[in-house]
Amino acid sequence: MQSIKSPWASTFDQFAGSIQESAIIAAPFIRRRPLERLERKLQSRQSVRIDLLTSLASRSLAEGLVDCEALLWLCKHVPGTSIRHLLHLHAKAYVADKHTAIVTSANLTDSGLVRNFELGVKITGVCAVHEIADDLTEYGGMGVAVSNSQLPELNGLAQEAQEIKARVDSTNRSGTTSQYDDALNGINEKLIGLRVAAPEFATDPKESITGQFADAVQFVLRRHGPLPTNEINPLVRNLKPELCDDEVDRVIHGQSFGKRWKHDIRNAQQQLKRQGLIVLENRRWRLVSDQE
Repeated sequence: MQSIKSPWASTFDQFAGSIQESAIIAAPFIRRRPLERLERKLQSRQSVRIDLLTSLASRSLAEGLVDCEALLWLCKHVPGTSIRHLLHLHAKAYVADKHTAIVTSANLTDSGLVRNFELGVKITGVCAVHEIADDLTEYGGMGVAVSNSQLPELNGLAQEAQEIKARVDSTNRSGTTSQYDDALNGINEKLIGLRVAAPEFATDPKESITGQFADAVQFVLRRHGPLPTNEINPLVRNLKPELCDDEVDRVIHGQSFGKRWKHDIRNAQQQLKRQGLIVLENRRWRLVSDQE
């Protein structure tokens, strides 16, 4: 293990240059120039796969903390790039081929690489690197994939919000503030749409609503151990807030049978039970793997 101090741009360049086949990068804030640094180091290795995990939160987009146009640029220049949005992502971690991991306070921005006082560690122990990579992959599974075709629309919404925010900052008029709130809502609706609408056209069962809740239930049980359903529900809701709308009930023949999202979680639990992945013992669900 090696300590990494600021500025760590040269260490980032070494990290990027060490990528041979794949990398996992998690950073809530991402800007253009660090992605250009990454791409320059990968020019001779265009078959590299980059799994990029970030947070496309509406305020991050509206304040320019995440550059959707830069993400689209990277996807074009490094075709093996995939983007996933995880709303509450706070980790900043970089893994190259599972031989090197860097865990740091630094986002993938010029400020993070060059200007801020950051601190991190470089890890090369095989077991530790694999564990970090597996954790990031699991985090990514709680997020939602964002395709190249969806990034331009998100970028357009972000640019509109940034323009309105600039007017708010200069005039501080209530009408402009209302426009800014509407712009943020537009981004949020698009992000919810990525999660909710995409499964209708998905061939992968894990992209269905039940599949997404099943992943969340397993994640919760891995982190917390055996739990009853009433304790699983709020933990899943924290992971999937956009799928857990209290205003939507399950209605059959005009009669309400409770919140729809809780019904969907029960469906996910029964699916996992049929697959032999979880069991119910003493009114608590647990992973079957816990006793293997």
